[in-house]
Amino acid sequence: MDIWPQCIPCILNVRSSEIINSRLTRGEKIRALKRLLEEYAGWISEDISTIELATLAFKLVKELIGEEDPYREFKEESYRIAEDVARSVREKIEGLRGYEKFRAIVVAMVYANILDPGAPLGLGPDQLAEKILGGRLARDETRELFLYLLQVDRVVFLLDNAGEAVFDKLFLEEISKINIELVIVAKDKPYQNDITYDEALGLGLNKYGKLIGTGGDAGPIPGMASDELLNELNEADLIIAKGMANFEAFIKYPPNKPSFHMLVAKCVPVASMAGVNPGEAAAFFYIKPRLLKFR
Repeated sequence: MDIWPQCIPCILNVRSSEIINSRLTRGEKIRALKRLLEEYAGWISEDISTIELATLAFKLVKELIGEEDPYREFKEESYRIAEDVARSVREKIEGLRGYEKFRAIVVAMVYANILDPGAPLGLGPDQLAEKILGGRLARDETRELFLYLLQVDRVVFLLDNAGEAVFDKLFLEEISKINIELVIVAKDKPYQNDITYDEALGLGLNKYGKLIGTGGDAGPIPGMASDELLNELNEADLIIAKGMANFEAFIKYPPNKPSFHMLVAKCVPVASMAGVNPGEAAAFFYIKPRLLKFR
C-alpha cells in the first residue's frame, strides 16, 4: 500500500517504542533514536509503501538495540495464552460440520488478534474463546472461500502473528482434509511479533503442507522476499493471507492469482482499502477469482 501521511508517524512511533523499551542505557537509547530519525527521514518518499518503510526501520532497530528477536518473550507468552484458548475453541466447535465449522474457525483466526499478552482482557480461556467465536465480520466472504477451496488444487497460506498461528493451525488442519496441496509461509527471520519459520516448525504446521520461509524478515515484497516464495505465489491457484501487513504488501504488489485476506483493520488507511470501518474485522477476496462455479 502506498504510504498515507498518517502512516509516517505511526510507523515511527512503533519503532521508537522498541528502542525505548530495549535494554539499552539512557544514553544509548538517545543515540539510537537519533540514528533512527536520520535514516527514517531519508527513506520517506511518496512512492515507498507502508510495509517497505516499516521493514527497513525494523531492520535498523534490531541492529541498533543488538537484538535479533526483540519480541521473543512477547511471542512465547502469546503462544502460551493461545494454546489454552485454542483448546476451548476446539471443544466449542466440535459438534459443527461443513461451512458452519469452517466459518467458526475463520472467525476465531481473525479475532485471535485480541490475544495480546500485555492486555489479555482479564478473561479465562473459556471466556476468551466465547469472545473470539462470537466475533462479527464486517465483510464476510467466507462462504465464497469455502466453496472456492473445493475447486482448487494448490493454496499458498501466509502466516502472520505468533499467537494467532495456533488458530491458523485449526484452519490448516481443517482444509488439509480436502485434496489440496498446501504451501505454508512464515518469515525466516524475526519481524515484530510475527511467527518465524522455526516457530512454525515447532508448532507442527509442516504436517499440513510444505512449509517455506520468506527468505528474511520481510513479507511478499519483490526485492525483499526469496525467489522461492515469489515462485510459489505465481504457481498458486489461491493465496490466503493473514494480517494487515500481507494485505498492504499485496495492495502495492498485487499477485497475479486470487488472494483472500483475513484481518482486523486497525487504522483508517487499511480499513478504507478493505472496505470496512477502523476496528472492524474482515475476511474477503481482494483479488477475486475470474470464474467461480458457485456464482
